[in-house]
Amino acid sequence: MIRTIRRPSGRSHPLRRSFGLVLTLVTAFVLTACGSGPSTVNVAAVVGERTIALDDVQSEIQWLLDHSPLAQEAQQQRRVDRISREVVRGRIVHELLTVAERRENLRVDETEVDTLIERSGGLEAAAKDIAVEPSRVRTVARDQVLLQELGEAYRDRVTVHFVGAKITESSVELTDSEAARELGRRIAADPGNVEEIVRESGHEVIDQRLSLSEALTQDPELAISAVFGAREGSVVVLQPSQQQVGWLVALIKERTVEEGTGQPSAEPIDSRLLYWVGLRQLQPIADELGVEVNPRFGVWDSVALAPAPSEDEVVGYQWESRTVQP
Repeated sequence: MIRTIRRPSGRSHPLRRSFGLVLTLVTAFVLTACGSGPSTVNVAAVVGERTIALDDVQSEIQWLLDHSPLAQEAQQQRRVDRISREVVRGRIVHELLTVAERRENLRVDETEVDTLIERSGGLEAAAKDIAVEPSRVRTVARDQVLLQELGEAYRDRVTVHFVGAKITESSVELTDSEAARELGRRIAADPGNVEEIVRESGHEVIDQRLSLSEALTQDPELAISAVFGAREGSVVVLQPSQQQVGWLVALIKERTVEEGTGQPSAEPIDSRLLYWVGLRQLQPIADELGVEVNPRFGVWDSVALAPAPSEDEVVGYQWESRTVQP
């Protein structure tokens, strides 16, 4: 479940960092997060052609169980699997972010990373507080800063045009979730007739072109959803808001990313929201390279950008449709 994000205040400064708070939000996000997994016994996950070693993940999990109050509490509640998935998620995000850093030519001020760690009480304190092995605290801190930089780099460059419907009611035959999935599959099978399919299903057509910067102001939860991360031609089915009922079914007809960094917006955005924007912009890279998770950690959810316990515990769905003809 994505925590509710309040509309950013104009007084917020984008360079103010809150290491513990952001990572607490990250943990809340990933613990509610679908995909497929490799069977290789010595691999925790595969990102493109890069592998994440199972031994490294298991070693970190053991350290957390020995030292981290969060992990120890999870163990008492028989929920160590949640901590395990978070460890795997963090390493997958790091691999994806490494690609984004190179492609976008991002630069990180290492003193900012130092400050972030110091404000969290140093390596040992931060490791216990955010459930990360001490040797990885700096990597995770640097990744947080990078994700905020990535969010800043993309906030004024991305525009999507999507067509679909919002489903808010269940029927005798189908729940709202089932109805949304069925509609999504139909649209993916015949994207050229999306409007007709929506009308035949008894729903009002949503046809909207929206920039990421507009969405950040009007609907932040939509801005950090798969609507702004899915590839052109994809069909996504998700709950766009945790405060309102209903599922959004959307065919991404167009997804454009302007070259360069674009003209920066005058209004600053809270660094926590920029983090989520940056995280969502890793989705095209994840879809391009492919992410697989060892079944012992669940499955990869391309909508949540995190491992989920099983195919039945998803936050959304995504299908690649046939090419949408102009």
